Amino acid sequence: MRAPVHILLLCLAVSARAAEWKNEIFHCAANIPESPGWQIIDAPPAPGIAPVLTMQNAAKQAVFGISVVEKYRDAKISDVTLQKELEAQLRQFGYEFVGHATVRAGGFDWLQYPVRAGAGAQQVRGVIRYASAGGYVFGVTMLRGGGQEGAQDIELQQAAASFRILPAAAPTRAAIPIASGFPKSDAGAARGIPNAQTVAAVPTEKSGKADAPAEENSNAKLIWACVAGVVVMLTFASIITRNPAKKN
Repeated sequence: MRAPVHILLLCLAVSARAAEWKNEIFHCAANIPESPGWQIIDAPPAPGIAPVLTMQNAAKQAVFGISVVEKYRDAKISDVTLQKELEAQLRQFGYEFVGHATVRAGGFDWLQYPVRAGAGAQQVRGVIRYASAGGYVFGVTMLRGGGQEGAQDIELQQAAASFRILPAAAPTRAAIPIASGFPKSDAGAARGIPNAQTVAAVPTEKSGKADAPAEENSNAKLIWACVAGVVVMLTFASIITRNPAKKN
């Protein structure tokens, strides 16, 4: 008998349609039911509760909701004082419950209360759970009417388990400024590469400085040539003076 039940539950889980929903204010998301009959509605006002998402399916008498407990920021659900205040809120809203449990779902530890409200055909049953996440205390509601149990509804279970906190946005990298003193359009100049005007100007300056050693070398060679010529002339004159007889 158990095998057909498991197969039926598996088929229901596979056939459950969901769409991603995000809230940029409280930075949370979930895969909410998308099957026919589900619609987002305005939640009735409740003191101390900020409704983030409220959905209902009138045909199946189901309600799914995500809310934030406004009074608490960065609180831990293990705090006994917080638990007492949450329980006082539930009673104020007309819910009846006996005890609570801590369950692990979607990467969070949830403080879960099995609740019921109303009587007869108007009675609703399900669970309301709380978790500390993203700096807030979130509440998730799963309720069914018509004699059904919200905690056993596949769509509600999947939506509740998919609740998650959105990752923080990565900071934008600042642009690297171009070194001052260089035009922004001349990237080469910023890297120390000379532009065309600089290249054209450099040889003109260097040509005068580069020609000076060449001229000095030429003058030195000329002087040494003159000196050598004089020496040679004096040598020949000395030889001729010493041998006048041979000349005749």
